[in-house]
Amino acid sequence: MTRMYSNATTKPALRKANEDGSEETMDEADLFRYTRDRWLSGEPQKLARRYRSFNLHPLLDAAVRSAGHGAKSCVKVLKCVEGLYNKPFILTMDNGAEIFAKLPNPNAGPTFFTTASEVATRHLLRKFLSLPLPQVLTWSADASNPVGAEYILEEKAPGTPLGSLWQKWPRQLQRDLVTQVVDIVAKLDSLSFPQHGCIYFMADLEAQGLPAESLTATFAGQSPPTQADPFFSQFALGPLTEAGFWGEERAHMTLDRGPWASATEYAEAVIGNEIKWTESYARPRTNYLRSMGSPEHAEDYLSLLRRFLLLAPHLSPPASTRQHVRTLSHPDLHLDNVFVNAAGKISAVIDWQSTCVSELFLQQGLPPMLPHADSSDAKETGHGISPDSESDKVPVTILHHYLDLTKERNLPRWEALSDGHRSDRMSPLELVTSAWAREDVFSFRHALINFVAHWNELAPGCGPCPVDFTEAEREGHLEEMELMEVLRAFVHHLQDENLIPVGGMVRSGHFERCRALNRHFMESFVSLAKDDSERAMFAHIWPYREGDE
Repeated sequence: MTRMYSNATTKPALRKANEDGSEETMDEADLFRYTRDRWLSGEPQKLARRYRSFNLHPLLDAAVRSAGHGAKSCVKVLKCVEGLYNKPFILTMDNGAEIFAKLPNPNAGPTFFTTASEVATRHLLRKFLSLPLPQVLTWSADASNPVGAEYILEEKAPGTPLGSLWQKWPRQLQRDLVTQVVDIVAKLDSLSFPQHGCIYFMADLEAQGLPAESLTATFAGQSPPTQADPFFSQFALGPLTEAGFWGEERAHMTLDRGPWASATEYAEAVIGNEIKWTESYARPRTNYLRSMGSPEHAEDYLSLLRRFLLLAPHLSPPASTRQHVRTLSHPDLHLDNVFVNAAGKISAVIDWQSTCVSELFLQQGLPPMLPHADSSDAKETGHGISPDSESDKVPVTILHHYLDLTKERNLPRWEALSDGHRSDRMSPLELVTSAWAREDVFSFRHALINFVAHWNELAPGCGPCPVDFTEAEREGHLEEMELMEVLRAFVHHLQDENLIPVGGMVRSGHFERCRALNRHFMESFVSLAKDDSERAMFAHIWPYREGDE
């Protein structure tokens, strides 16, 4: 794309924010590239998914118009410390006004739907629940606009990101902040919906040729006539924007992306979509977890999927629990997505991209900020937290404080957090999408075998399990598991020693050192093999193979 500036727009200073709070001059090309991290394997493909080209001048023009108050030009473009899914900028005007701009990367989700749903969801939460969200000033979900990309222009979030303050705060201030988080989550959970899906403006769904019905909701246990309410009548539930429903070939397939009337319908759709993809695209390949000559056939994977489909009605917790309510939840409530003012009060919660309505037991467990915020141990059972924490015997930690307050103020959420079987129920569903494509059928199969092994606890009173595995299947899986356990221990040891993080994504400044370490430890792992054939196997299953794409 051509990048030019009109006579009315002085070329702004281009700057990049660093993680330590400093800034440095930036080349124009770095506006579009992902530069924060690098990858030890598959880097070209991963960087391409995070490359976002756009026309800067039309974006700045839109920002100047949004800023108002006599702004005539943008004098500075600051690229914020970037996450994995968006290009974030603070645009400073000649009158001192600051506008935050966000442009989704290709890996963020489907074109149009990702931006359209985020804007509608934020409008509902800001206006109806009065949550502290920055106001959207203008936006476009049509990449054919003059900017050449989807974008959101919004108020700069007031306050300071919590991540830069948390470790400096005294414990009481941390507890007070967690209390505010509990109240925000409870407020989100006070608004429930009849279906599972993403929220949109009805007009946007209709413009895409999709069916749309006015949104209905129940607020705080009451059922107001939201369908007749002019405010709610502008919204509708539509398809999920989760990338797993839209990535690669799936973007061009006719798949069931919602909305759904039940968790079982959702699970059946996820499994059915994977069956469709597998039938169309999966091809025989070598299973390197067994031997260089062991083939892995798509039909074997399809057999697993069809068996999983039989289990779909049994993935939900008992109907007697409160976990079946469908609410909106923030998808990534980590420290840097919470802003606070000088008094320690939450001034803004940002990054609502991919927010959806779903049953409580399908939502993320603890907010990601809590494990990072508190190193004290809690009794964990899978992804749930045991309600029997010995808080009377040890000092009350931040984590316990969150759980105790949640139990007091938001019992359905607490029940979901306390469900000791959540991991066994949800793991197969969380692992099934793209299991073949990412070469990890093992983990999905393992979760499925585990579900069947715990059938009586997970589906009490439902009779015999409708699914089983042959002795040959179990033996083959155990053979793979022996090697996987060695590999996982190796990889997690590297992370525990602060050498190479799991996943192989490292800060750009550490890349060369980590690449040298990776080569060394790969050789060490391969040296564990008994013969040439096994050495070839070990080399292939090493997760950070250079040159992989």
